[in-house]
Amino acid sequence: MPEKQAKGFGFGEKDQMFELGQLKQTPEAPKKKSLLLDIAESRAAKILLKQRGGDIRLTGNPIIDTFKRLNQFLIDHSKVKTKEKAIFFRLLSVMLNAGLPLVRSLNTLGVQMEKTPKLSNTLFEMGKAIEGGSSLSEAMQSYPEIFQDAEVGVVKAGEASGQLNNTLKSLANDVEKAASIAGKVKGALIYPTVILSLLVVAIFLMMILVVPQITKLFTQTGNELPLPTRILIFMSEFSVQYWPVLLGVAVLFVIGFGWYRTTRSGRFVLDWLKLHAPIFGDLFRKAALSKFARGFANLMSSGVPIIKSIEIVSHSIGNEVYKRRLVLTSEDMKRGIPMAENLSNSKLFPKMLVNMVEVGEQTAQLENVMEKVADFYDEEIDTMVNSLSKIMEPLILVVIGVTVGGLVAAIMLPIMQLTDLSGTF
Repeated sequence: MPEKQAKGFGFGEKDQMFELGQLKQTPEAPKKKSLLLDIAESRAAKILLKQRGGDIRLTGNPIIDTFKRLNQFLIDHSKVKTKEKAIFFRLLSVMLNAGLPLVRSLNTLGVQMEKTPKLSNTLFEMGKAIEGGSSLSEAMQSYPEIFQDAEVGVVKAGEASGQLNNTLKSLANDVEKAASIAGKVKGALIYPTVILSLLVVAIFLMMILVVPQITKLFTQTGNELPLPTRILIFMSEFSVQYWPVLLGVAVLFVIGFGWYRTTRSGRFVLDWLKLHAPIFGDLFRKAALSKFARGFANLMSSGVPIIKSIEIVSHSIGNEVYKRRLVLTSEDMKRGIPMAENLSNSKLFPKMLVNMVEVGEQTAQLENVMEKVADFYDEEIDTMVNSLSKIMEPLILVVIGVTVGGLVAAIMLPIMQLTDLSGTF
């Protein structure tokens, strides 16, 4: 009779592999299995096996393994929030200023930031890369989905100048300000987006659930229905008959839109539309200018040359329209055209900003001037967000009122007709 085998943990050494899952079901097996589990889970045993050229293999439940792989997939494809990056830069600056080695600081922060798995894993990997001879900026450059080009450039300049501690502290401040601005812009968009989305869903449900019941009542009268009511009934019948098609089109639109925004041309078109959108266009424009001015000032103050600063910040500005314009600006400056003159040829940069850049070039204080420009646009954004919140509420109420009023009118007009007819008899 074949001996049964059970799945479990295992470890091996060179060509010989001991499998806990392959322990024979003998009276001694439970003791052996317990002992081997203790050994397998012992860090000392793992180190010893690695020194002797062995390895450790864990074989477990396939369902658990599947969930682990799914969890790892979600971690790999998650995003690190800007606020979390700012915390990382600030804590790293504090640790380095206290005299801790760079690798030890990264490993410590990796443990401390375990609630952000992607950033935590990245910090451990960066520590390994630095142990292998890479610099901090080179290690950061390997993770472009987390660290922007401007951040890498600032750190690289700080390493070259020997002022990495102060550079990281300054970088943390700038990243926090950028996160604050981005949060305010998103906050201004969330309220109207949510309200209008709920309104669309409510209308759709009303078309397929409520209106068909009312339609039966109206058609039984045999009277000619008013135009608004006929339109409402047509929309309802179309929604009821073709709702799977409408749902499929909506899903395809979302998927297609998500793909289109990942293409270069798609990003350019969408960013152009954002800059020219009614009400919110000016907000997006000022947010981009603030990010450009602050990133440029930070790079310049860290010792990065002016043309290189423009090239780096163009890839970190987050707007394809401004990116292309700044790339052209850097190329023109290589041919000797001053920055202010170059920016004045584009409508993307207001006259005030161009004049400030010109003053900065003439006084050799460009980084300080651009820092003030960034602060100015930050204040402008605060003012706009507060104003928009006051404007959007009445606008949304008007939209809701017109929509609900139209539906009520379409339903009440036939009822009023019936009342008038009954009054004539």
